[in-house]
Amino acid sequence: MDSYASLIAAPMSVPQRKSLLKQLQSPEAISSLRRPEILMDFFTDSLDMGDLSLAVPALQGLFVLITTKNLDYPAFFPRLYALLDKDLLHSKYRSRVLRHLDVFLSPTNHLPATTIASFIKRLSRLCLFAPPSAIVAIIPFIYNLLKTHPTTTFMIHRRPYPPYTKFKHNLGNDPYDPTEPDPQLTGAIDSSLWELETVQSHYHPTVASIARIISEQFTKQQYNLEDFLDHGYASLLESELKKKEKKPPVVEYKIPKKIFSADDSEDEEGGQRQLNSLLDMWDFEC
Repeated sequence: MDSYASLIAAPMSVPQRKSLLKQLQSPEAISSLRRPEILMDFFTDSLDMGDLSLAVPALQGLFVLITTKNLDYPAFFPRLYALLDKDLLHSKYRSRVLRHLDVFLSPTNHLPATTIASFIKRLSRLCLFAPPSAIVAIIPFIYNLLKTHPTTTFMIHRRPYPPYTKFKHNLGNDPYDPTEPDPQLTGAIDSSLWELETVQSHYHPTVASIARIISEQFTKQQYNLEDFLDHGYASLLESELKKKEKKPPVVEYKIPKKIFSADDSEDEEGGQRQLNSLLDMWDFEC
């Protein structure tokens, strides 16, 4: 397996690199190497190429090296944090990244509350720009993070810092700095999740109802993310069409006898006189 050393050092195209990353990202492949540290530069170079199809397996490989081989890579969580942007939520890698995030941000990794709060805040902010199919996956994911990291739950109880929409190019006095690349320095731990309260007024009823779980009591232990990750526009539309009406909608079903008459008991001759007088008002000839 150490033949990979010469292979990863050779020039290769993006499809070749993608194929090699797919083979090397698994714990089994990494543990079979006598010198797994040779993959560190290969994974970081793949991250620097700015391609999501390369960045996602490269992060997975780096995480395996860090957790199983005790290799030090301090920039792992800043790089993971930078990966979360609005383009990701519209890409086909969205579900895969959220699955990896569920592992990377696990309580067993003993991450500081400031880092977890930054990821929660970043995902909450992205909900303002995300498609409905992404929001229905992000909110249960945030719920699970709040549940497994209780030190961050006060973010949902803290009142927002008004005014959020006073200025054109920033969000008022929110202490969270979305431009800070280091998740430990964003100030998210001192902020609130006002974005999720905003999403509760979303135009899509499914999104609005899911967003309300943040405002309710956290009685559910955790949500199964697999129930939400593969949603798309088609599945959301299908779920709406299959819903049963709890009560019939209120509609106007009686056709009025007269449109211009205020009193339906008025005789036909009187109604005709009133209609003629109204029509005369539209005669603009001199």
